[in-house]
Amino acid sequence: MRSILFFSALIAVLGAVSALFSQSTATKKYAVLVGINDFRAKETLVFDNAEPKPGQEVELEIANGVKMKFCWIPPGKATLGSPESEKDRSEDEKEHEYTSQGYWLAKHPVTQEEWTAVMGTTPFWFHKEGDGKDKVRGLETGRFPAEQVSWDNAQEFIKKLNGKLGSGSLQKLFGTGMKLSLPHEDEWEYACRGGLGNKRVYYWGDSLNGDKANCNGEYPYGTEAKGENLKRTSRVGMYESKAPHPWGLCDMSGNVFQWCENKFDATGSVRDVRGGSWISNAGYCRSAYRNGGDPTDRSNILGFRLAVANR
Repeated sequence: MRSILFFSALIAVLGAVSALFSQSTATKKYAVLVGINDFRAKETLVFDNAEPKPGQEVELEIANGVKMKFCWIPPGKATLGSPESEKDRSEDEKEHEYTSQGYWLAKHPVTQEEWTAVMGTTPFWFHKEGDGKDKVRGLETGRFPAEQVSWDNAQEFIKKLNGKLGSGSLQKLFGTGMKLSLPHEDEWEYACRGGLGNKRVYYWGDSLNGDKANCNGEYPYGTEAKGENLKRTSRVGMYESKAPHPWGLCDMSGNVFQWCENKFDATGSVRDVRGGSWISNAGYCRSAYRNGGDPTDRSNILGFRLAVANR
């Protein structure tokens, strides 16, 4: 598997590289996952009140003064995957139809502040106490994405937060039986594309060189012009004004790869990751690009964002 092998190799390389540079509350609507067939998420909706507007935001307080934002991803149909004409396309990016009845997705990946508020730990590389502290010296990293987080770690976070919140806070915002989870990769890509189809490589267009997302802009995609390479993660939402998303999401390309709930394929335990990262060439931040990692893999390129579902 090209993607899995690449990702495994990248994890090993990063170890060496890192060592070197050391809706309002009155509006409720929710999706109920009724099954997964051929690794495609299927949803059914329950309506309590009026449908939220696309991109409508709600806030969920997860700790005293710490709030997560969620965006409404509207119902619709879309072709996911990449067309055969897309440059650097791989065979595992097969086009397929996806129908969504609507769901909630976190506006951005879980931040260091949010992780620490729930878990009480700071495992991050790009942190004042982390191995990459020199890269963020003088910077406040609370709004940087939580990284060095495995799929298993993400599940621990979700379990603890669901338990901490109980049913009350989640039901008030999202409806009966709703819990936090990782998104299925189809949910992730449908949201990423923002209703604009799969004929464009990114939701904003067909080129990237570090101008609209945190990636290695020295290896651009769709343009010859080289761009910025921060060589670290960055504050979530930093590129929101440069590349506004139709449904209000941030960091769907670059910054950190994001764990998804489903397996990469039908065999083994490898879990899917999407989105690319700060160290990725721009082509690896394409909306259709798939990769995978072992559930125990931890790296300074790995993070996650939350979805809301009844699983």
